[in-house]
Amino acid sequence: MKSSFYSTIGIYILIFVSGCEGPKKKPLIYWNVGSATNDDYVHSDLFNKTSDFEVETISIPWTEYDKKTLTAILSGNPPDIMSQFAPLKTWASRRSLIALNDFIDEDNYDTTQFFGFLWDEMKWNNKIYGIPINTTSYAFFYNKDIFNDANINYLPESWDDVIKIANRINKFDKDGKLVRAGFLPNYGNFMTSNVIGWQLGEKYIINGKHISLNTPLVKESFVWVRDFIHEIGLNNVLHLTGSFGFADQHGFISGKVGMMILDSAFPKLIEKYNPALRYRVIPIPSYKGSKSVSSGGVWWAGIPRGAKNPKNSWEFIKFLASAENQLDYLLNTDESLFSANKLAAIDSINYKFPYYNIFMDQLKVSRSPSIVPLAHDIFWREYKLAEDRIIMSDQNIDEILETAQNNVQTSLDKSLKYYEYISTRLNE
Repeated sequence: MKSSFYSTIGIYILIFVSGCEGPKKKPLIYWNVGSATNDDYVHSDLFNKTSDFEVETISIPWTEYDKKTLTAILSGNPPDIMSQFAPLKTWASRRSLIALNDFIDEDNYDTTQFFGFLWDEMKWNNKIYGIPINTTSYAFFYNKDIFNDANINYLPESWDDVIKIANRINKFDKDGKLVRAGFLPNYGNFMTSNVIGWQLGEKYIINGKHISLNTPLVKESFVWVRDFIHEIGLNNVLHLTGSFGFADQHGFISGKVGMMILDSAFPKLIEKYNPALRYRVIPIPSYKGSKSVSSGGVWWAGIPRGAKNPKNSWEFIKFLASAENQLDYLLNTDESLFSANKLAAIDSINYKFPYYNIFMDQLKVSRSPSIVPLAHDIFWREYKLAEDRIIMSDQNIDEILETAQNNVQTSLDKSLKYYEYISTRLNE
């Protein structure tokens, strides 16, 4: 009887105490682009240990991310924080993000902690719409065994060197078919014509409004690629590239290409699919005495329009970009990206990355692949089509570049008109 009495009292006390705690606050929602590599890492865990509010991280597959996020914003029920690697200006121009200038000014936020070209990517129409989180860079890879096999005892510093070395590496079978190429300028994510164009000083766009593709500099860069391919033989190149695939069938990993421009995440792919491959990484060669140039994409975080508590969202974004969080992420994942935060990027924890110093030096001379943010996909589609036509057809180069320029310009003009329309509707 006494035991039952005390048990009843205990229940009443528990109910009373629980009632005094009040309703539990709903956490902020962070939509992160999911990746199979690091899905076990929860970005908000470290933040929640010391914060007076909670953030829940939800990983969204990258194939669904754009559609799902835009739908949520349009419906008025977006996540509180979002991350992306698509051009920020595309999202900002659609009025999908909240400007961060007031938060930055109020906190006297140190924007110099980020690499300069990455910070520039966060700007649209004189306002800041995101904070850079991660980045990558490209450098020049070469196969050491292939170099030894061809008795090559010097490294390419210029594109002229690449031509000479490639000619010594090119290998044909008894039927005259190309079975190994020294270099293929149209193979890979960072096209050689783009590298040479930048090294010549080409901008590809004037004042953010006028596409500049039919120019002497662009023409020179494409002609260099065309002549390189035709010297080997177009059919030879098409036959060889037709044998390429993914993983261990990649041209460089399989040893069928002796030199390539590849990104800072590629050493992990080599380690996974061909750990016996002996290679080295050096700066991207120069063109006509120019300096090396590289490219670096940016992963960023921003606050979607319609977020219910942007002040708290800003606090979490600051944490995501902080050196503390970036180092924790690097320590507890297999991530192969570099931090956009310079303090984290130069920390000794990064020394685990193969050829870290080379990639960091290349990062310092990197340019954004988001050349025409409001027509990003169209620009690169037309650019690649133009290169393919110049290589594979006898059509006049000026006509090819003029067509590409007009197609990108049409797309950009539509995007700019849409931006002006939305700005008028929102009275901004």
